[in-house]
Amino acid sequence: MFVEQPGNLPAPPPQGRVAVVDVAFAAGENFEKSTRPFIEALGARLAIWIDHHEHPLGWARFREDPRFVLVPNRIAHACPELVTPEVVRKAGPVDVVVAHADLDGLLSAVKFLRAGVPPWPEADEDARAADSPGRGHAISPGAARLSDALDHAAAELRTAQRESLRQQIVQALVRGQIPSALQRRIDELARKHQEALAPVEALAAQAREEARGVLVARVPKALARPVKKALLSRLEERAPVAVVIEGRAVTAATFREGLDLSMCDELPAGRSDYRFGHAEDGGRAVVARLGELVEAALR
Repeated sequence: MFVEQPGNLPAPPPQGRVAVVDVAFAAGENFEKSTRPFIEALGARLAIWIDHHEHPLGWARFREDPRFVLVPNRIAHACPELVTPEVVRKAGPVDVVVAHADLDGLLSAVKFLRAGVPPWPEADEDARAADSPGRGHAISPGAARLSDALDHAAAELRTAQRESLRQQIVQALVRGQIPSALQRRIDELARKHQEALAPVEALAAQAREEARGVLVARVPKALARPVKKALLSRLEERAPVAVVIEGRAVTAATFREGLDLSMCDELPAGRSDYRFGHAEDGGRAVVARLGELVEAALR
């Protein structure tokens, strides 16, 4: 089962033991509305929950629970590296794997289904490069196309189409080989993804430094998720902190290991290098606070 938004989890599987990989605890009040009820509904059927999206409240509650493997992103730049043969053995027999619907989550699910063995030798590094760009990791051409295809599917395909694609990819990677027809489909989606990113350079060129080390791009309405992701990456290459403001929605990201964006209380959701939330003041308080964090890191 794939999860696109942790604040909107599907109904728990009605039976069987369940493993959850790369699914963040939902932010704010959604933790009590989504994450906690999901965990409580599974009860003893929850075999293991493996994640690297730090959540102060939720992680404090479950850190001592042996079913949870919780390692912050500043240590585990992607989730598959946490899905080891020892962890899978500890979990025991599992009937359903619930995973985040991106390359990082998909490879975590595949690795779990392969008893902790990656589908290709560099898969863990490819996941790190895709999920934590700017931190010195390198992605292989094949994994880059797969990541692009998944991003395009998430943004453009209907629910049933993208779910079918993900299941086909998982099944192929668990077997260890992608059929030629599926590979052609992946390559075509990856090509369309690159075409969809055409506006990114122009948007990045309009960004302005609104606080020291905080480069801000403001757009009047929500961007497609892949476009926002690529835009943040472009801005992160130019400044310690990148911010994209889409109306009331504010997203911040950084490549810098020394910056912990979770110190920005105005952005309640995400992890240490990627945070998001909503602001009523055009994001001015968020930008000011992020500027303070940059100043402190540069001292």
